[in-house]
Amino acid sequence: MSATTLERVRERIATTAPDDARLRTLLVLAHELLRERAEREQAAAAPAAEPAAAADGGAAVASYGELVARIHTVAREELPREARVLVVSRGDDALLPPGLAASHFPQDADGRYAGFHPADSAAAVAHLEQCRAAGAEFLLLPSTGFWWLDYYGGLLQHLMGRGRVLHHDGHCVIFDLRERTTGGPQ
Repeated sequence: MSATTLERVRERIATTAPDDARLRTLLVLAHELLRERAEREQAAAAPAAEPAAAADGGAAVASYGELVARIHTVAREELPREARVLVVSRGDDALLPPGLAASHFPQDADGRYAGFHPADSAAAVAHLEQCRAAGAEFLLLPSTGFWWLDYYGGLLQHLMGRGRVLHHDGHCVIFDLRERTTGGPQ
């Protein structure tokens, strides 16, 4: 699919009626998953190729350090100063945005990385709800964790049913876990 066609699809998704916010979000996340899969396949075919431009039109991320810096910038710009955010991090403390009450997901009883991924969607949802009951307000998935949305499909369905996507781009997605204040989609 050409870049022009992808841009037209993104524009159409962006102009979907507000009542279709969840559908729009699912489509954008599906697009990101497909883009990531295509990039992996392209990288496997041509390992020496230059990094591709980000799907959100931003500059390419040439290194993991740049990805971490972009995630920190997004978190600082999008999340409230006192936000309690869970980060799918594989235990990498560098991914935890500074200045926020950020912790690993999944985590042990002390908030440290649990050392393993949930067994299935039901376990991921149960753990998320346990963390939310303890005060977690947001879930941040870096692009290195986008596979969670595919593998833990029940988790994505749960996240879309309970809240909204606060931010999404080619670098990360942030789900708002706070209780809704109105009856409709946010």
